[in-house]
Amino acid sequence: MQKPIIVGIAGGSASGKSTLTAALTDALLTVPGRRVSVMATDRYMNTERVGSPTFVFKATGEAMFNANHPDSVDWERLVSDLDAERFAVDRPDVILLEGLMVLHAPRLREYLDLRLFIELDADERALRRLLRDMQGGRASRDPGFIASYYLECARQGHARYVEPSRVHADLILRGDADWERLRPLLLAVVEDRLACADSPDRHTS
Repeated sequence: MQKPIIVGIAGGSASGKSTLTAALTDALLTVPGRRVSVMATDRYMNTERVGSPTFVFKATGEAMFNANHPDSVDWERLVSDLDAERFAVDRPDVILLEGLMVLHAPRLREYLDLRLFIELDADERALRRLLRDMQGGRASRDPGFIASYYLECARQGHARYVEPSRVHADLILRGDADWERLRPLLLAVVEDRLACADSPDRHTS
């Protein structure tokens, strides 16, 4: 039985990664018998680990977890779970893996059969992030905190780690694109990768 292909979906915070992942999942599931699994780096945050990356929040002087640094993710656990999914008896045909730094991590890039990067203007991402978090999407609904966190942490992390990783992408997509119109194209690209997949042992780790 062939191992699944893995599609990496990267991009800045609030750029549209989750929206694209959902649209691509729906498109793939229109294919009879197609099995899809979704993984996200948000589930692998090192929030409790000693030595996790932090930054000093200027307003309070408090050291806060830096979710915009590569070391914020437990890559070992993620890769372990990814391997478990790849080799499971009931493994999917396609694994969609989304996260800020999916294309930044060299070890993870080796697993990816298709690399997508979602780009969106910084001001649009900042506004989306503010609206999302104020509606309860994350830990705080205070607009002042959300804006300060973006300016002091998220913006720097994006410039240093996320944006440069776009050079590793096979396709760069706009985060404000009409996903309904793009679904057939994206489905065709993924199905082509499936059809052209190498032998079952194409991935080694």
